[in-house]
Amino acid sequence: GNDFVDGIRIQAQSERPDLTIETVNLNAGASDTSIYQAIQQLKETQYTYFYAIVYPSSLFERVMKEAYDQQIAGTGLHTWLSSIPLGNLVVGRNFSIEDPLVKAYRGAGILTVVGGISGVQGVPGAKSFDSLGSSVRKLKTEEQDLSFLNKHLPKHFLESSSGNRLETGQGDFLTEPGAISPFVYDAAVAVGLAACELMMTSNTSNYFNGEELYQTFVNTKFQGTTGFVDLDPDTGTRKPTSALFSLTNFVDDEYVSSSSLAGDQETQVWFREVDTGYFHSGEWVRIKPYTFNDGTHNAPLDLPAAQGSQNVLDTGLKSVGFILCAVIFGLAIFFGGWTYYNRELQVVRASQPIFLYIISAGTLLMGASIIPLSIGADDITCMAFPWLLAVGFSLTFSALFTKTSRIKQIMRSASKFKRITLTARDVMKPMIALLFLNIIVLSVWTALDPMQYKTIVMGKDRFDRPEETYGMCNSRDSYIYVATLGVINFGTAFYTLMQAYQARNISTELSESIYIFRVLYIILYGSCLGFPVLIIAQDKIDAYYFVWAGLTFLICSSILLLIFIPKILATREKEPTEANLPARWQIMVNDESENTDEKEGIMIYNTSSKVELEKECAKLKQLCITLSRNQGLDYDALVRETVCHSAREELGQS
Repeated sequence: GNDFVDGIRIQAQSERPDLTIETVNLNAGASDTSIYQAIQQLKETQYTYFYAIVYPSSLFERVMKEAYDQQIAGTGLHTWLSSIPLGNLVVGRNFSIEDPLVKAYRGAGILTVVGGISGVQGVPGAKSFDSLGSSVRKLKTEEQDLSFLNKHLPKHFLESSSGNRLETGQGDFLTEPGAISPFVYDAAVAVGLAACELMMTSNTSNYFNGEELYQTFVNTKFQGTTGFVDLDPDTGTRKPTSALFSLTNFVDDEYVSSSSLAGDQETQVWFREVDTGYFHSGEWVRIKPYTFNDGTHNAPLDLPAAQGSQNVLDTGLKSVGFILCAVIFGLAIFFGGWTYYNRELQVVRASQPIFLYIISAGTLLMGASIIPLSIGADDITCMAFPWLLAVGFSLTFSALFTKTSRIKQIMRSASKFKRITLTARDVMKPMIALLFLNIIVLSVWTALDPMQYKTIVMGKDRFDRPEETYGMCNSRDSYIYVATLGVINFGTAFYTLMQAYQARNISTELSESIYIFRVLYIILYGSCLGFPVLIIAQDKIDAYYFVWAGLTFLICSSILLLIFIPKILATREKEPTEANLPARWQIMVNDESENTDEKEGIMIYNTSSKVELEKECAKLKQLCITLSRNQGLDYDALVRETVCHSAREELGQS
């Protein structure tokens, strides 16, 4: 058996280097404990196909019982093959339907070398094999032949273990050639042919020695009863290409038996052998479909199903992401539509509708970045994510930057008593520049080093199969482009935050600078918390996705709600006009139209504290002194009739 295994392993290394063969040794007289340990070792391999080279056949039955108990036989997932014919151990034997061996033997089979296959057309050497069988059966009908056999067969062969003498003319003896007889017959013929060859080629003597006979024997080739006989001169064994291998399948059938004594009926099972195919000259020929342990013709997997985790995004979590994306879409579209519908109102015109449209579009693009993050698994969605996120972020924050810059420029002009005209085209220049920078970086990234979806293997099982994997989008120098985009966009956001902080006391009719400051504060605060979590959880796809989706939702919803909700609430109040404004209000107009109905600007008023008003009043006094000196005006008149007087009133009221 060990030599047989070594031969299989050597041949496998030559023909199939990727084939792994593991062996478990078991002695012919193995104890129950040894069998238990052997089956346990087989179970630990996790293999599903087992080739049993065991002798005698009774040992095979003990092995199958233990294999069934340890759940590696009779499960529908495992296939057992024997290397030797099992005689009447399986076939011709009645089993109770409750017998565990029924499940264990179902779908089992025999894979062995045979002299021939009876009743199958096209099998190599079939004619010679059938002729041998016919000749053997004739021996049973000739008294002279039977007498010769009884006289020359060894005594231990003719006597059974019970002491009864075997009668060669009775039973199934000489009915079929058997598994070994054809090879014995061809071996005898090969020795005879080798001896004849020596006698015909020897010119010096009528004798030869064993070495000469062996060398002639291994070089003998002939057509025998087992097919074409071709021996390997190096080993003296038959070449596998000249041998015939047969695969026999055990198929079970049920029948109902009745007891003649009690009249009870019992369902029993018996097995029959089915020739399903043979292998010869390097070619496998199929005769009939093989029936496996599960009762089907579908071959079980040769290895257990991989249990590795692919770290796929949870469906429920993905649904949450799509819901957040839908909410952002709904808010952006609603506020954009509201802006268009109310574009003639002073509240909307004061903020310039074009910037409100841009903010809605930018947040919509940022929200859309959740979609490729949810889908993933290809190169297109990998690159779509940074495009949507960066362009949306750039549009949104450049609009906020432009709005705060616009307020600051107006107030700087007002402090110098100058009138300034700021058109939408003027204030959009920085926004276009920022957007252009983002598009350039993204285009270079896409052209030179695009993001690609890659599967990262974190571990493998004992069969070298991925045990845990996760997918990620990555490119060789992605950190360079991410850092560049971060500097551009977060630099803009930080600068906008500074502008909003400086303008925090400049209060417009809707306190827009205050809300912009709050938006930026929330976003930067959330980013400071979220980005470290993203770095830590980058190989935990669920956590990574949830943080990204949540952070995107936080940014988009904060911008939309804090920018638009105050405007919506203001439209429900009486809209202020220049005629009914308090004396402390100013309208900073963005065009030079004389028609006040077409004026579009920011209404600004002061709600500073008492200390701040005192400082402002001191500055105004200094300005009055400067004007009186430079313009030759009366200082007291200026104090009484100019804004200094108004400032005093404000100070008194506060």
